[in-house]
Amino acid sequence: MTLDTSPLTDRIDHRALRAFRRTLPSAVRPRLASVVLPFVFLAFPVVFLAMVLKGVGFDRVIGDFSSSSVMFLVPVIAMPIIAIALLVRALRSRNGVRQFRIDGFARANSFSYAPWSKGPQLPGMIFSRQGQSSAYSTDVVSREGEPPVTIANHTLVVGSGKNRTVHRWGYVAIRLTTPLPNIVLDAQKNNEWGRPALPVALSAGQRLSLEGDFDRHFALYCPSGYEADALYLFTPDVMAKFIDNAAAFDIEIVDDYLFLYAQGELSTLDPDLWKQLLSVVEILSQRVRQWERWRDERLDAEVAGWTGGVVPNSARREGVAPQGRRLARRAEWWWVIGGILAVIGFYNLFKDIL
Repeated sequence: MTLDTSPLTDRIDHRALRAFRRTLPSAVRPRLASVVLPFVFLAFPVVFLAMVLKGVGFDRVIGDFSSSSVMFLVPVIAMPIIAIALLVRALRSRNGVRQFRIDGFARANSFSYAPWSKGPQLPGMIFSRQGQSSAYSTDVVSREGEPPVTIANHTLVVGSGKNRTVHRWGYVAIRLTTPLPNIVLDAQKNNEWGRPALPVALSAGQRLSLEGDFDRHFALYCPSGYEADALYLFTPDVMAKFIDNAAAFDIEIVDDYLFLYAQGELSTLDPDLWKQLLSVVEILSQRVRQWERWRDERLDAEVAGWTGGVVPNSARREGVAPQGRRLARRAEWWWVIGGILAVIGFYNLFKDIL
């Protein structure tokens, strides 16, 4: 498809930017602390040096200059540098320029744009972590049509205080025409030390090996009993397209969605990344159209029991049987083992006292 990426890089009409900034939700407007803190870092060393020079005298400070003086002045010199870095980051990320450019890009290409969205309520694994305290998506670019597509960045905050953890992902959501079994393709390219980058651990017994060199690029997981369905969906031509175009992404098929996941942002100001993403979307959308013919034979078996063994086309049901809707997740035992070892260690330490 032909994309107009000029709004991502062209000069900005600042009058239009000011008007656009007033429409932004409060969640993405500049926070007072993000601007005040850099100025505090700038002001402190200036005030501190002024007080030292006034109390001691400039000549004495220069005369007593030594290596210890240098070490003493390091924090004073570093604070303005930190302040400038914080201020630049705050202004770049929260002055509306980013949102203004992506909004212009979306409108130029007949997409819709939302700078911030709570949730969203999607079935993918990055949206459904347990114990979450807040979740939201930013720079949400969407396209209605065939198929509907959304590209955005997602932030998930789990826990609070010292136990607070922030997870950030970029995602592409392609709406399918029919629900499919929960299938995950773990991209081998983004694994670290053999550990998948997926946000959840999947049971190893669900891994299915496919022909050719597909396993070098992806580890495919499908629900137990759905191996033949996975082979039906991932024909050699489909596997080739995924290897050629989506090997950098973790992929999940769940309900009637196909998700591409990446650690980091996907909705950005990078024209080349947008071209790559939408090219991948177009190619995969063409290939997965053949999946709309898939039907879960387990549901047909239920209908056959009602109709005496014959399932007319008009009676065939869309959807997935309960056992195929979600993959089984692997229990994380490391924290249990760690707790047991800690108890044993405390016991050995205090057994004489006890």
